[in-house]
Amino acid sequence: MKFLHTADWHLGNTFHGYDRAAEFRHFLDWLVNALRAEQPDALLVAGDVYDTPNPSAAAEEMLYDFLLRATEAVPGLQVVLIAGNHDSAGRIDAPAALLKRHNIYVRGALPLLEDGSAPDYEQLILPLSSRTAPEAEAVCLAVPFLRPADYPAGMSPAEGLRYVFRNLQDTLRHSPFRGLPIVAVAHFYATGAEISEGEHSERLVVGGQDCVPAEVVGAGVNYTALGHLHKAQQVKCAGPQTAYAGSPLPLSFSERTYERGVSIVEFDAEGLTGVRRLRYEPLRALMALPARGAARPEEILDLVAALPQREAGDDGRDWPYLEIRVLEQRPEPSLLHRVAEALSDRAVHFCRMVRELPDSGTKGDTAPAKTSSLQALSPLEMATRVFRDIYHNDLPEEMRTRFLQAEQAAQA
Repeated sequence: MKFLHTADWHLGNTFHGYDRAAEFRHFLDWLVNALRAEQPDALLVAGDVYDTPNPSAAAEEMLYDFLLRATEAVPGLQVVLIAGNHDSAGRIDAPAALLKRHNIYVRGALPLLEDGSAPDYEQLILPLSSRTAPEAEAVCLAVPFLRPADYPAGMSPAEGLRYVFRNLQDTLRHSPFRGLPIVAVAHFYATGAEISEGEHSERLVVGGQDCVPAEVVGAGVNYTALGHLHKAQQVKCAGPQTAYAGSPLPLSFSERTYERGVSIVEFDAEGLTGVRRLRYEPLRALMALPARGAARPEEILDLVAALPQREAGDDGRDWPYLEIRVLEQRPEPSLLHRVAEALSDRAVHFCRMVRELPDSGTKGDTAPAKTSSLQALSPLEMATRVFRDIYHNDLPEEMRTRFLQAEQAAQA
């Protein structure tokens, strides 16, 4: 059997104020073509389908249009889609009965028995067959993102996940599908996985604990298809059978170097036989000026001048998103305006300017002066000390002059 593993679409996301509808359509078109070429038996979507619990009608339309095209492109395709922490469990579950008729199985919340007394674990066990055979050849444990109410009070997220998977495995052992290869689909931050050090758009903190061991899924699982982290990766110490597919689009500039795509997972009767990646190139790239580190204001303007110019009639559909990193030796209140003017005819979507302060390169006591000594300082001396602490340099003469003029005006 062949599975396609994807996750973290974040449909409806905007990037620094820019609409991303064209980017999402580009990815979903690519994914339909990938499904048509690969002809997998099942598509696994491991959560965070939407960017917010209350997505726009346009974002929902994108999802259902994709599901229709996907099942048409691959006759007999089974789809397993779970909710992530960004999704509304109820919204994901709402069309479950209708979607089931098309072999699309959604799990937004932990299902309950009819009397509501306990979770209905049988509803999380989904038998999967190859597209050409009627008999189940694998079983999927589909566990949506869990919230504290989904497991006994007092448990940590790791304990709660372990509790749910243990009960799920116990239920499977008494089901007619026991003994089949197992694939799990879940949404959590696994211990040993890598996240961005710069902007923690992926970090999830619940109950004071932000990551859980990958082995909470239990023994005997041949592949765990995870969602939540945006970098495609195998979880350290867990081997190729536990992996994140990664997000198809970047959600922050800290993800600029991430490879995008989906994973193709193959099974035989004995279990996992291989995992490979299909690489995807997003419609809009992330660009930083300079490519590494930060540059002085005059260098930034030269870099902007070297960017390609906008062409007449170009709608900007595939222009890259731009971040500028400035090494600020002194306050430059007019720099943003100057840069914006220089970018007005450049083929980029300008997102932000990040100011970096110079590194003093020294270690030692950087504690502020005592209160008694500060009381004896003049406003200019205070400004000089603050400037030196921040920029590791003396206050420029022109700024000194302006400060004195402002001080005199305030005292007049």
